[in-house]
Amino acid sequence: MDMKNQIKLFYTGVKSYKRALSFLVKNKLLYFLLFPIAFNLIIYFSGLSVMSDLTDLVIEYLKSYLKNFLASEDWWVLILNKFFSISIWLISKVVFIYIFKLFGGYLTIIFLSPVFTYLSEKTASIQNGRKHSFHFTRFIFDILRALLISIRNILLQLVIIIALFLIGLIPVIGWGISIVGNLLIVSYFYGFSFLDYTNERHQLSVKESVKTVREKKGLAIGLGLVFYLCFFIPWIGGIVSSVIAIISVVAATLSLEEST
Repeated sequence: MDMKNQIKLFYTGVKSYKRALSFLVKNKLLYFLLFPIAFNLIIYFSGLSVMSDLTDLVIEYLKSYLKNFLASEDWWVLILNKFFSISIWLISKVVFIYIFKLFGGYLTIIFLSPVFTYLSEKTASIQNGRKHSFHFTRFIFDILRALLISIRNILLQLVIIIALFLIGLIPVIGWGISIVGNLLIVSYFYGFSFLDYTNERHQLSVKESVKTVREKKGLAIGLGLVFYLCFFIPWIGGIVSSVIAIISVVAATLSLEEST
């Protein structure tokens, strides 16, 4: 019975994105999309720049090492240099993209938590027809809590992903468990972060929020899955996910407000 309910909640989470987008348009809140787009562009290109600089340093060190060690300008040494240069460049880009896909969403959630906190509160206010008074101290507390939840989720997710990686070393069955497990775990923790904005507003402690989200894990996975899959869009995945993050917050708020 619980599995049937979780599947229903999963579909609710996925379908809530369409409703959330309509909500943003209807209430003239699309300007919120500008915040994560600008942020992700800065993070993405800054990250690429840093990785490029680090790659150049490694390549130059390797060239210097080979030159001193081999003390030769033979053609095969030049080819070896070129091979290592291209290999390191490709590996650095793959590593950056993988890390960005795995944790890029949390950078958005952590640094834009003030925007998401305000948006969630505004969404609930419009939906319930009640105006929430703004308290600066409370607002700061909400932001710190969002940071705490994100750091907690990152650490837990990292531990589970390492375990799934080890399971993935088992041929065939391990591969399937690792791939599906990664997808579900990352989606769950992203969904958790979006749902916690509403749980916090209802004055739930972190422990109570964890319990609530576990009871609605299907909803968390459905919300997080849509957001996470956007990172796999070639070239523009980071930008698309930044836009979806705004919709995710609204979708989570609308879904959880109605079920509490």
